[in-house]
Amino acid sequence: MCPKCNSKQTGIYNSRKNGKHGGSVWRRRHCQKCFHNWSTVEIKQEHYDELTNNANLLKTLRTIENTASTIIGKVKGILPESGDASHVYDDSYDPNRDYLQYIQDKKSREAKRLSNLRPVNRKEK
Repeated sequence: MCPKCNSKQTGIYNSRKNGKHGGSVWRRRHCQKCFHNWSTVEIKQEHYDELTNNANLLKTLRTIENTASTIIGKVKGILPESGDASHVYDDSYDPNRDYLQYIQDKKSREAKRLSNLRPVNRKEK
């Protein structure tokens, strides 16, 4: 059937086997009513099912990717960006480092911060 005029008066004027895609057959078709030309590819049902399954998997992966991007965007909007939010999260934490080393480093930074504090002399009235 012609995709342009829907006529059933069509013919094949070129046909080739394609071994690359599992024995598919490429055909060049011609409409005898409107003279439109188009190509078709015939493939085995098992290859069609595999392609359909892959397309569905790709669609699912894109949906997951979009959902993850949305969630990450929302999380970034909640977390503060400036350095004054150190009480909310510690951005120096690297999950690839050993956790005990992280704790020791944090204690060391806290001890250093406390050692830099100077006592305030208050005069009582």
